[in-house]
Amino acid sequence: MKRRELIAFAGIGAALRSFPVAAQAPAKRVRLGILQGGARADVEKFSDQPFLTELARLGYVEGNNLIVERRFAEGRLERLPALAAEIIAFQPDLIFAPPAPAAAAAKALTTTIPIVFCFVNEPVALGFAQSLARPGGNLTGVSNFSVEIAGKRIELLKELVPGLTRLAAWYNPQAVSDAVEVPAVEQAAARLKMQFLAVKANVPTEYDAAAETTRGWGAHGLYVSANPSAYANRKQIVDLAAALKLPTTYFHAGFVADGGLMSYATNFADLARRAAGYAVKIFQGANPADLPIEQPTRLDLTINLKTAQALGLAIPQSLLLRATELIE
Repeated sequence: MKRRELIAFAGIGAALRSFPVAAQAPAKRVRLGILQGGARADVEKFSDQPFLTELARLGYVEGNNLIVERRFAEGRLERLPALAAEIIAFQPDLIFAPPAPAAAAAKALTTTIPIVFCFVNEPVALGFAQSLARPGGNLTGVSNFSVEIAGKRIELLKELVPGLTRLAAWYNPQAVSDAVEVPAVEQAAARLKMQFLAVKANVPTEYDAAAETTRGWGAHGLYVSANPSAYANRKQIVDLAAALKLPTTYFHAGFVADGGLMSYATNFADLARRAAGYAVKIFQGANPADLPIEQPTRLDLTINLKTAQALGLAIPQSLLLRATELIE
């Protein structure tokens, strides 16, 4: 059962579309560096493949007029600075660095090579841009708006679990995006009269420890912040949430497909396709400083009915009607 929930954002998208994109095959060969924080098997599905497919549609085909060099941190974000240095040594015309940790690692090493992102929370707050309308530096792309929808995720979880009064959040202190997402989650929890506990987790052993801390604190629900290490370890996280019997909200539908309860998220493949438009404009001479940062046009609510049943939760009709996808 699938529906699409569309949320329109005015102004910035129209401004970006004023920059022309040519579909014909360009004569010039270009070099593209891809820097990812997540596991290759994961991010190629919802990020690199949609990005490269759209590039090909717009005239830039890998192995023809596009040379691609890839690096993956496999969820170990501490590896990103060294991987970013390797990408820069490749001397690319552009770096595609979708998540905030990868974009930050690349930004720290170059102010001249254009960087395009698409899974970044609050790019202005993170110092990636002077403003959404005019980034002003060598970074631009699509914000995933995760901080703004953090509160909505908690509201939806509360709607599903009315008695939720103690919320734990698992986050990665190495992920620059979590520095802005976690405070937003805490503020939303306070607004909904919930006690809040933030628990650090990065590698598998830390997630095990986070589960014990969460259990000891007596959490009623769990929020998993948006970072590459969490997605790389999603099966472990989903299993731990099930063992804790905790209703949990996630930032990507992949968690729900693997048995997680619910996610409310931007469509990552859609963002990656839109990021390809930025790359083409830059290949054709546009300055990233002048390309407005777009915000999402689509948010998906995904619920796993089997997991809800295992947790003894009755899903309100209001959520069933709003769900983009129900997994049985």
